[in-house]
Amino acid sequence: MSAGCGSSAARPRAPAEPWEKLAVRDAPVALYLYPEVIERYAPDDRGAYVVRVPDGPARRGVLEAIGAGDDIAGEDGYVVRLSAAERDEVAARSGVAGVEILQPADRRSLLVDRATELPEVRIDLFRDASADEVAALGAWIAARGGRVLWSGRIALRGRVPREAIAEASRLSPVRWIE
Repeated sequence: MSAGCGSSAARPRAPAEPWEKLAVRDAPVALYLYPEVIERYAPDDRGAYVVRVPDGPARRGVLEAIGAGDDIAGEDGYVVRLSAAERDEVAARSGVAGVEILQPADRRSLLVDRATELPEVRIDLFRDASADEVAALGAWIAARGGRVLWSGRIALRGRVPREAIAEASRLSPVRWIE
């Protein structure tokens, strides 16, 4: 019998998931923290995608069918949150030129105050964000040493540590930080 035969060391290990599920104290729901370059979303998370719909006679109908609002990315891209099944359905739809993951770098403004430890920022969530997701983001800000100054239906204004701004753009419900 060869060494290691039948041992657990010989079996390949499943790769670690590229995201972290954050259960923040006092938050009603968990948030997902993704890496700086997102390759895939957690199976139970609605991911943010840029759906490319070129100009043409079918454009309006395609946009209505996928639930795209006025959140535009580039000349022909529309930002929408989709489950994995919805993403596959949208990608296969006639009139859709492509579906790409919205990356964290595309969720951050370059106009953030760098002169203070706790710059004031506005954080917009996706338009389908739940009240629980807004509350969870507020709890996350507090846990990171910041404070929420104002909270709306799908946006927060607060003071957030500079080093946490890039991390905030990697949280699942965050659309834009300015």
